[in-house]
Amino acid sequence: MEVVAVPPENCLDPATNGVPVYVITRRGSKQYAAPRAFRRVFRAADSSDEYTGMGSTIVAALVQDNRLVYSGVGDSRLYFWHAGELSQLTEDDSWIATVLACEEDGDEVELASHPMRNVLTNVLGATEETEVAVKEQLVRDGETLLLCSDGVHETLDDAALGAMLSDGADVAALTQRIVDVALDAKASDNVTALGIRYEE
Repeated sequence: MEVVAVPPENCLDPATNGVPVYVITRRGSKQYAAPRAFRRVFRAADSSDEYTGMGSTIVAALVQDNRLVYSGVGDSRLYFWHAGELSQLTEDDSWIATVLACEEDGDEVELASHPMRNVLTNVLGATEETEVAVKEQLVRDGETLLLCSDGVHETLDDAALGAMLSDGADVAALTQRIVDVALDAKASDNVTALGIRYEE
């Protein structure tokens, strides 16, 4: 079976504020085919009671010339370090993020101990179709990207990540330090990180 990943005709629907939304599914439907890995996660989750509810998060970034194209599903994140400031580029697909988006007075600290705090609202493999928002922006010389799993960002807050990113260390050493600090802090989940520093 040929596999393609292209946007549906309505990918620039005004409801998404002009952000292309790629609906991932099998070829032959009105939508488009999933990359092979997406289908494998779904098939594995669907193949046995042992794997019921299995899913995966993903965060991806492509830098070409000075253009960054990125996407995420679940709660793995992409951070952007620019001019001494840390920004989270991806949005978490989580119960907490949904509550905070809907309630102006939502208390993130209080929600962090809620029984639903780890519930994800979108993952690869839970359903045959996965909506993936793909965004882009320009990057400049010296700017740093950090892709990481929830074990990193749930253990190290933005202030801690920003402090580490600010020291200007070699990006490989910096990424290893972030992983080591999260592991030393007894992260309760997967600890994975990838750092990218853009250089012209």
